Formats: sequence, structure tokens, C-alpha cells
Amino acid sequence: MKIEKNSLVKPLCLLLVTVIFSVLTYFVDRAAIGLEGTSVGFSSLNGAVSGALGYNGFFDKVSDLVMVLSFLVVASFAFIGLLVLVKTKSIAKVGKTILGLGILYLVVAIIYVAFDKIPINYRPLLQPGETEIETSFPSSHTLVICSVFGSAMIAWKRLLKNKTYAKVLRIAAVALMVIGVCARLLAGVHWLTDIIAGVLFSLTLVSFYAACSKD
Repeated sequence: MKIEKNSLVKPLCLLLVTVIFSVLTYFVDRAAIGLEGTSVGFSSLNGAVSGALGYNGFFDKVSDLVMVLSFLVVASFAFIGLLVLVKTKSIAKVGKTILGLGILYLVVAIIYVAFDKIPINYRPLLQPGETEIETSFPSSHTLVICSVFGSAMIAWKRLLKNKTYAKVLRIAAVALMVIGVCARLLAGVHWLTDIIAGVLFSLTLVSFYAACSKD
């Protein structure tokens, strides 16, 4: 697979910004403002936003719903890839667009597991039914929703012959990303920087996907 060097400039720049932001979040203005005295980076900003929002169960459920929809999109692409594989008996014929999605989803899962073991921030509150505070950086809902729908927009544009249908799906994807991210923030279960990090990570991943998965 040949990748033009110029096509990697944007994803590499986004990766650099994401890494720098993550490092700054760990070290800048860190203070014990979280539950059970857990420390949080950018504490003044995060504390102010979290204090103003509080917990909102409605928006929490909305973000969960958008997350479920993103899983359905993942399942749909997996089904398409499986059908092509069964029909052609060739992984190569599945195409870089679908195979690239599989790689992207795997990287998202790795990031989720890695940051569960590297607690940069813990959540600002316990959700109903929880007894232990969870790690919250980056926001896994934001990461998954934006990575899945962002990459799906690219895949639909490449795979669908009906351009009107593809355009409608892309508009729906943008709407769901906006709703999902805003709902996750307004739910109050993450610090503001967790949401920002989720967006940055997903932008980076989708940008790499766009550059490296062209057929």
C-alpha cells in the first residue's frame, strides 16, 4: 500500500497536538478537586465547568443511545466485510476501506484499555449504580462516537454508488456526533478536558484512516 507523504502531514500534526494536550492535561494546574481527593489537570477550568453543569441523567442516556447507534454502524461494516470475504474467499478483495475500519476500531479499543490503566483523570462523580470512580480521560463515548461516525462518513462516500443516500448518511453522522459530544458534556460525567481529548484522539484516528485506507 503506497501512501503519499503529503497525505500524512495532517494526521501527524493532529497526533502531535493530541499528545501535547494529553501531557499538559496531566501536568498543568493539577489539583485534588475530584472525588475522594483525586487530582485533575486544568483544575480551575474543569472545576468551573463541572460545577456549573452537575449531573444530568437525560443527557447521559442520550449519549448512551448515540453510542449504541455507533456500535450498530460498526456491526454493519463488519457484516459487509464478512459477506465479501465469504463470497470472494479473499481478504484482499474486502478492500482497504473496510479493512481500514477494522484496524481503526482495534486502535480505539487499545486506546480505551491503555487509558484505563493510565489514569490521567478520574470522573467528577459517581453515576447511579456505581460504587467506584472510573477513569475518564479521554471520554470513551466521545472517542468511539466520533471515530466511528467520522470514519463511516469517509467509507460511505467511497462505497455507496447512490451519492444522495451517501450524503444523507453523512449529514446524519455529523448530527449524531454533535449530539453525542454535547450530550456527554452536558451529562456532567466527564471533565471538559476529557471531552476535548476524546475529540482530538478521534480526529487523529479518522485522519490516519482517510490517508491510509484509499483503495
